[in-house]
Formats: sequence, C-alpha cells, structure tokens
Amino acid sequence: MIKKIQEISLIENFRPAMGGVFSTNDLSSLFGQENPVLLYRRLSILEDAGILSRFSRGFYVTKGYNPEILCSRMNPESYLSLGTALSKHLIIGSIPATTLYAVKTGRNRMYRSDQLTLMYMSVHERHFFGYQTEKGIRTATAEKALLDTLFFHQRGHRFSFNIYEDIDTSRLDRALMLDWLSCYQNPRFISFVRNYLHERS
Repeated sequence: MIKKIQEISLIENFRPAMGGVFSTNDLSSLFGQENPVLLYRRLSILEDAGILSRFSRGFYVTKGYNPEILCSRMNPESYLSLGTALSKHLIIGSIPATTLYAVKTGRNRMYRSDQLTLMYMSVHERHFFGYQTEKGIRTATAEKALLDTLFFHQRGHRFSFNIYEDIDTSRLDRALMLDWLSCYQNPRFISFVRNYLHERS
C-alpha cells in the first residue's frame, strides 16, 4: 500500500510536466523498476485504481492528459496537420476533439482508444516540411495544413469539414503556398491547388 501511494504521488508530481503522458520507459525510471514483469504488475495495479490508462503499447495516460503531447510522443517524427492544424489556426471551425490528424513519412498508422483516435497520414520525404515547433509539439503552418488537406482530398480522403465551404482562405499567405507547390511533382495536383486558390481570390 505504501509503495502504491508513493507511485501515485510520483505520477501526480510529474503529470503537469509530462502533459499526463508517460511511456513505459518514463515509468520504469520514475519507479526505479527495471524488471519488466514487476513493472507491468505495478502498472496493472495503477490501471485498476484508475490512476493510469493504457492508450497503446508503450504509452499510458492520466486523466486530463494532453492529446497533442500523446500524438507527438508516439511518433516524434510527425507534425499535426490537416483539420487539427487548420482548427488550431482558426482557418476552419472546430472539428471532433476525439480525432487528431498528423503527417509523417512511411506507412499510414492509426491508434484508437475509447476516447481518442490518432491518424498519421503518410507523405513523401520531400513533402515533410512547413511546420513549427512549440513546446516540443510540431504543428503545420496554416498554409502547409491546407496543402496537406488538398493533397489527401485529391487522393480520395474525406474530412469532417467541406474544403470548398468551410475553409477561410483570406488569412493565408497564397504566395507562400504557390511557392511551396514547386516541391510537388504532380501536375494534376499543382493545377488543382492553383485553381482552388484562384476561385477564392
């Protein structure tokens, strides 16, 4: 019982700095427990007590955790984009808070719990740019988030918002978007974006 109280206290002390997100390595160091069998036994007790919840293999969260930190930590080589970033930049209205979209290289990945879905959409390495980092979280600029959105729209992906009616393009740097188009080698996509912006000029 004393050990459980100590572990709960450690989690509560570190929770704000960690955004409520802990990897098994974090917890191993925090508890000073290197034996994986004993560690998972302790984690199971904390899960039963409602202190931690297992989101996916290797990651646990507390109540009130920061989903953006979870998304970033589960795949550090990604950045928030698409509707998630457009909403953060107030380019569209709110989107379902239960889904976060990020962009990465390599294969598409999806992680889902009862409360949250993380969608990692795949792009070519030459298209992995246009993001800023704040407090360890990479987020696409509004312009790159729209380019990513249009890119996946043209590939058949559908979003919870209408790309023709729900996006406020008046606040975007169109010259920057057109300059970034040079990184794409698909003439059909380049034409689509140029027409999309022209129709909203």
